[in-house]
Amino acid sequence: MAAARLAAVTTAYYSPRPQLTDPAYSNLLRRAEVQTLEAAGLGRALAPLFTRDYVQRVTVAEYDTDTVERRTIARRSTPDGTRADYLPSEEFAARVALVVTDLPDPSPATSPGLTRAVRDSRALAAFGARSPWVRDVARTVAAELPHLADVGATLYRDGEPERPAAGWTPERRREYDRGRRVPRDASEQAALWLTRWREVTAPGAHPAPEVFRRYVAAAERLGVDRVGRNQFYKLAEEVLGPRKRRAAGPVFVVPEEVAPMDRTQRRDLAALIVDRLTEEWRTAALDGLAELVAEHQAEKTAVGPMAPAIGTRGQVVDLAAHRARRRVA
Repeated sequence: MAAARLAAVTTAYYSPRPQLTDPAYSNLLRRAEVQTLEAAGLGRALAPLFTRDYVQRVTVAEYDTDTVERRTIARRSTPDGTRADYLPSEEFAARVALVVTDLPDPSPATSPGLTRAVRDSRALAAFGARSPWVRDVARTVAAELPHLADVGATLYRDGEPERPAAGWTPERRREYDRGRRVPRDASEQAALWLTRWREVTAPGAHPAPEVFRRYVAAAERLGVDRVGRNQFYKLAEEVLGPRKRRAAGPVFVVPEEVAPMDRTQRRDLAALIVDRLTEEWRTAALDGLAELVAEHQAEKTAVGPMAPAIGTRGQVVDLAAHRARRRVA
């Protein structure tokens, strides 16, 4: 029965041809040119296989520019569906991976690229929740599950019904605010994401485009502004070190041991990184402007004095001299 349902779902998913990821090196498979089915599309296709037995609960907390979304997954464990037992996200991802390992081959009439992507997807799914790609598929499946409140189920943890969370007292809110800093802009959000990603990612080389893609997906999932690729790479080099060159392209290397940081430490580090880069960008911009103005003044001197424009006021600032004084200081 389960195999028949999977076959029906994948037949519809394979036609028309689904989206594939760009070929990239895989640390888990230890080879380059690994191409998988696009995680979001596959997750939406597989979701109907899970909607009968699993539910989700989403809580969203918004603090100024910081939005945190938490999704809890539970398995309906009674015939009437009124009880749902909490399921860790890693275990849910492992169950999604088991389904992916059973994906049938597409029709022989389909493109060889799709067939290779299905086989690479099954190979990665064999690693279960260790695979970031599997976790992405599982997150998409989870987002399609019915909501706990909509089906009238009660969430159980460790055999006991979960009690409603206590409200925040003014004292608790002030204590929380003292331990956090709101990121000022997209740059600090990106640096904060990089510090956390470094802690939870397996050590080794990670293709730079893939790291950027994961950041973009996280920013879109949270609904926050994001930085562009070039700015992201500058921030990433501050957190992860300079990019390394490999045959398959540039990579960021995560070391074997990464000292974990708490929330406040990560925010402080992100702020320091953005402060330093902002000062570098500001200095470069001023220097560039000063050089441009100096060149313009030299051109004016070469062609002789010009009559002042009628009605102009104010002083002319010699930015070249100002820059020289600033450097001496």
